[in-house]
Amino acid sequence: MRGPARPPVGWVDDLGELDAALKEIAGQLDHGLLNDVPGLESPTLEALCVHFAGRLQPRFPGLRRIAVSRPSIGESCAMEVSG
Repeated sequence: MRGPARPPVGWVDDLGELDAALKEIAGQLDHGLLNDVPGLESPTLEALCVHFAGRLQPRFPGLRRIAVSRPSIGESCAMEVSG
């Protein structure tokens, strides 16, 4: 997250709200076929970064980086998000 600290606490954004939003998006993908989700017809890590960024950035305009990983096979991807 990047941006000015906002009063009263001095956060750029509430990380608790970001965590809840991430869980909500991940929950929508859980137990489903990713190939059936528009934009994830080829569910690469890069496509997943774009998917999460597109859903998070409207709510969190300070979002500047998305990272996803598949630890079971040792793969990860990070994407810079333009603001």
